Amino acid sequence: MKQSLPLTLALAACAAPPPPAPPAVAGYAAAHAGGALIVTRDAAPFTYSDGAEARRAADRLCGGKVASSTEDNFRDGAWIYPRGCA
Repeated sequence: MKQSLPLTLALAACAAPPPPAPPAVAGYAAAHAGGALIVTRDAAPFTYSDGAEARRAADRLCGGKVASSTEDNFRDGAWIYPRGCA
């Protein structure tokens, strides 16, 4: 019985469900590139002055909180969070 326990645990790990996908947030899209989170808006593209809205969307897209830093930047209608989700 004790000999079969490690095999049973190993097989159980193979059948474990995948981690949950980040929540969908209506009106926004997220892309991941090299660990960064890139947030875009479905309607009019973000502007530089939409940083607070983009941050709120990023928090929701992460399912909690984005790993915001001084490296966050805006480019081509998207807000980029290089550290991804916290």
